[in-house]
Amino acid sequence: MESELNNSMEEWRQFLKQSAPGRRFRDRYHRRQQAGRNRSTLRRVCYVALGVAIAIGSLLLAPLPGPGWGTSFVGLGIVAGEVLHVARLLDRAEVKLRDALRRTTGVWRRSASAVRTLLALTISLGVVASVYGAYHVFLVALSALPIPLS
Repeated sequence: MESELNNSMEEWRQFLKQSAPGRRFRDRYHRRQQAGRNRSTLRRVCYVALGVAIAIGSLLLAPLPGPGWGTSFVGLGIVAGEVLHVARLLDRAEVKLRDALRRTTGVWRRSASAVRTLLALTISLGVVASVYGAYHVFLVALSALPIPLS
């Protein structure tokens, strides 16, 4: 079990350090295919199923507080190690997200401090409203369940 964990950690280190943005997921896919030529199809199917389960479960739980969206991308990253089309999709998405983040960071730096404060308060209010909404929805859903008295 410990060797599997070490192998996974080393694989993700290579993913981050050796590959350029826009090629990372495809390079990881090719490394996994080279290293796993003798792996069984069942093992690969289980790996994809695990990634899909993590991604879908994370999307279902995304409205709740926690790492919902982040873990969905982790699930897709797991799938990308076995499915080239998903690896290509994530490579394109990474490049677009990096570009959007660079532009957003530039706008943020050029903004006045009052605009930054207003934006931070707006985002905070949105988060609080989302948490309250999710709590209220689940409270209503739980109160509708029949609970035995004894």
